[in-house]
Amino acid sequence: MIKKKDFQAILLHGATGLGVWEALGNAAAALLCETPIPAKAAILIPLPGSTQQACGQCPACRLRHAGNHPDLKRLLPEALALQLGMEQTIDHEEASTRAEKRSPSKDISIDAVRSLVDWSHTTSHRGLLKVALVYPLDAMGAPAANSLLKILEEPPPNLYFLTGSHRLGHVLPTLRSRCRLLAMPRPNAADALRALQAREIAQAEQVAHWCHHAVHEPEPSGGMDWARSLLQTATAGLGSAAASAPGPTPLMPVAVAALQKLCVDMMRTQFSQQPLYLPIDQAALGRSASIATVPRLLAFWRRLGDYSRTATFPLHASLTTEALVLEFRQLFTRSVH
Repeated sequence: MIKKKDFQAILLHGATGLGVWEALGNAAAALLCETPIPAKAAILIPLPGSTQQACGQCPACRLRHAGNHPDLKRLLPEALALQLGMEQTIDHEEASTRAEKRSPSKDISIDAVRSLVDWSHTTSHRGLLKVALVYPLDAMGAPAANSLLKILEEPPPNLYFLTGSHRLGHVLPTLRSRCRLLAMPRPNAADALRALQAREIAQAEQVAHWCHHAVHEPEPSGGMDWARSLLQTATAGLGSAAASAPGPTPLMPVAVAALQKLCVDMMRTQFSQQPLYLPIDQAALGRSASIATVPRLLAFWRRLGDYSRTATFPLHASLTTEALVLEFRQLFTRSVH
């Protein structure tokens, strides 16, 4: 068993798809395990318990697998908990009001934080450590953050706080100052390929480039085939904005991200650099360099950045996506009017 020492709350941060949530969960499992074993994987981040891993067999591990370990508290937005299939993490107070909501909340409520604070002052049911997982730490407003701040400043001696975020700049400074910041490393090419092959992802090598080794994305290949088809049809008919359709258009967030990746690779090609996301299509990207100039690409890429902030809004999403695809095609016309 891991013994409690003076411990500052951890804030693990990194891009989406790098496995922040998975790393926090593995650390919590190792901390709660009553008979941990030496870790088999290489230690990438100095999280508590990172030199050990859960045995998976002890009573604590069985409770955790069942989702009802009394000494583990997960604090997530309702929408994320449902997405991860962890509905049991939603407090009864929140569940009772769900019928009154139009959609699951994407924020951690102040009531949920107060529930965690009350739980933190209770005695450990197993007589050992307690672990609180708060993810993502940026998904709470000032009132909820202030409630959490009190327990972060003076945590009980047997409590580990593990938090994570994909938007470190959006975490309130008062919370960041109470946490030890750890950056989630990006897997190398070999590790990314193994992870995708373990998930039985088709075209694993191409997908590893496309997701930039963010192999824990739910759909790491999302938008790749569509983007490749769009690139091929657009560059095959240079000078015409009315090329053949590249196939069904993905949802707006996926389409915007795919177009951003295409812009980055085309701009890299302009400066004789290796494509980052689609090295397999270097020839088509090279053809694009004869028409789609850097200023036009950069202007379009910046507009995509603006759209990415509202890409999840359903209003006129399909029409907006079609307009963006048309604008992308127009990058390859000989003149702009």
